Amino acid sequence: MKLTYLRFEGTPEELDASEVVRELVQQLPGTVDTARPTPRVVADPDSDDVVDFGWQVEGDVPGVADEGQETVKAQLAFNPAAQQFIDFMAEAGSWESVGVHGIKRKTWQEGDPLDYSGYLRLRRKGSQFGGFAYAFASTGVVNFRLQHSDEIAELAPNAYPLATGHRRYRVSIQIRDETTLKQALALAELAYDAT
Repeated sequence: MKLTYLRFEGTPEELDASEVVRELVQQLPGTVDTARPTPRVVADPDSDDVVDFGWQVEGDVPGVADEGQETVKAQLAFNPAAQQFIDFMAEAGSWESVGVHGIKRKTWQEGDPLDYSGYLRLRRKGSQFGGFAYAFASTGVVNFRLQHSDEIAELAPNAYPLATGHRRYRVSIQIRDETTLKQALALAELAYDAT
């Protein structure tokens, strides 16, 4: 087992401005928690307390049903790459026969709404394989129905293999910027074509 532990000290602004920290973080595989810009902070008119309401997401999240919009927007409010995640959903959700779904919890019964608090499942309608991608709005991580290979590594250098979870979904990427967005869309297209 290999364990890497790095500790950086400084204010969020100092860490965001540090080229050395940025280069080190980009070299790490997998999900990385990075400092995000200061959230939108407002005074609660009822109590005069300062409350962090995150970033306001304008408009609807593409492909998400009305019943899940508020839940997904609340998750995106604290995702520093919310716009890139929305762009991913808009592009992948526009492909032929793609539907965006929440999940049915174990206690789900006919007529209950789907749960959008965990992840969004992108599925090709009529496919017997289930979803081709599972997207987490809060972090920007997307798991694909792909096996990691040299081809995948070349196509998406920021993608990483998963050792746990469902055996069919072993490639992930975290959408953090335009570069990782393009890589995520390339992986989504491969997974879509395979289903």
